[in-house]
Amino acid sequence: MFDRLGRKEDETPFVVEWFDKNGIEVWSAKEGQQKFDTHVDKLMNYIRYWQASGESLKTSVRVKTRLAQIVQEGRWRGGGVPYGYQLVKNGRLGKKNKELYDLKIEPDEAAVIQRIFDFADHFGYGGRRISSELYSAGIVNQRTGEPFHYSSIQNILRNITYVGILRSGETQSEIFSEIQIILPDQYRRIEKMRNQRTATYLQSCAESGEGDEIVTLDNGDETTVSRPPRNHPRRVSGNALLSGNIYCGHCGGRIFASSARKTHHAGCDERISIYKCYNRTQHKDQCDGPTTYRAQKVDEVVESILRSIFQKAKSVDSQKLLERQTGAATDDAQKQLKKARVELQKSTKELAKWEDLMLDSIEGTCVFTPEQIKKRMDVVQEKVDGLTEKVTDLQREIMDTESLSTELQEQHQQLLSWAEVFSNASIDEKKVIAGYLVKAVTLTRDYGIQIEFNISEAQYLSGMEMQ
Repeated sequence: MFDRLGRKEDETPFVVEWFDKNGIEVWSAKEGQQKFDTHVDKLMNYIRYWQASGESLKTSVRVKTRLAQIVQEGRWRGGGVPYGYQLVKNGRLGKKNKELYDLKIEPDEAAVIQRIFDFADHFGYGGRRISSELYSAGIVNQRTGEPFHYSSIQNILRNITYVGILRSGETQSEIFSEIQIILPDQYRRIEKMRNQRTATYLQSCAESGEGDEIVTLDNGDETTVSRPPRNHPRRVSGNALLSGNIYCGHCGGRIFASSARKTHHAGCDERISIYKCYNRTQHKDQCDGPTTYRAQKVDEVVESILRSIFQKAKSVDSQKLLERQTGAATDDAQKQLKKARVELQKSTKELAKWEDLMLDSIEGTCVFTPEQIKKRMDVVQEKVDGLTEKVTDLQREIMDTESLSTELQEQHQQLLSWAEVFSNASIDEKKVIAGYLVKAVTLTRDYGIQIEFNISEAQYLSGMEMQ
């Protein structure tokens, strides 16, 4: 048929017409020859491919819908097999009675996948660093025999299949444990880390105003600065503990990690880590604070505070902590919700009564006029609307409190795990831990240090009396 030539209504009809103008006959085994002897022929030629374009769109929708159904059922839809999996036949037959493949974890490859995600999660490594670490450990791609390319690792880190979720376009399945290699929490942490390290993240935060804060400088002045939310260190290279979350208390600008010679004596090549104020370095008129701070002095203070937090986390009763943080708020919200529901029920019944009286008034069997009843109905309706909104808000507040309770419990377990490894952790691991807990460290002259924790962590630490 003619639609085998194409199904684009704004292209194929003109290709066919071009053939005819250049002396090339166009024939269909079913539809005969396409001619352009009359104006109607040209119209039929265009209508044919306009209709074919519509059929193409319908076919596309049907295919997408079916592929979405396949992944939601937990079946492999076809295509390249991700590293860490293999295809097996489990006796499942297709519509043509042909045995179909299913996805199954390949243990040796899956161990490498887990290691790649651990490198990113525990050490904050990117694709290039992970590639180098795997090569140093003698780990290569078993399918090619070659070292892992960094772009392949980037693709692995963003592939949600490793969580046990199958995807087709925008459709995602539930989690299927039989093909799960990575836990969802670990995948989400890495996804957030990768997003926060992109240039577009900083740009989008600047455009939306997200992260704009009013801070009080060392001289008492207030200024608005941009501090995009960050849960991971911006860089993991170098020996400095903080990256992307350290700021100057004199100008409000960012401070970055660098290195310098330990002394200026001839022949001394030993270098030490330092923190430098960007504004003081590049725009001296914008900052009157110190240019540099010794990273060791700052890091020792931050590490000491983190160790105190971990030590406190070991001794605190998580259940009592949760009750202290969320119990009173939940009880109060529950009481308010119960009272609001009773009032709403009474007001709803009153509104229904006035609606019945309105019918009686229209029929002339009621002492009240329709205008009087309408006026009262408007008042009651406004009260019902207000109570309905109040009930919804209280329900949302209770759900948020329950969500916070779950989050605090998870954070307590996370703190306990960090407490076990922090003392002997590498600087890369310490960077990741500090980046997760610490929102901002502000430095001022003579090593004045102010630490601000991330919101949920601050609530948790408040419950442990660690403010």
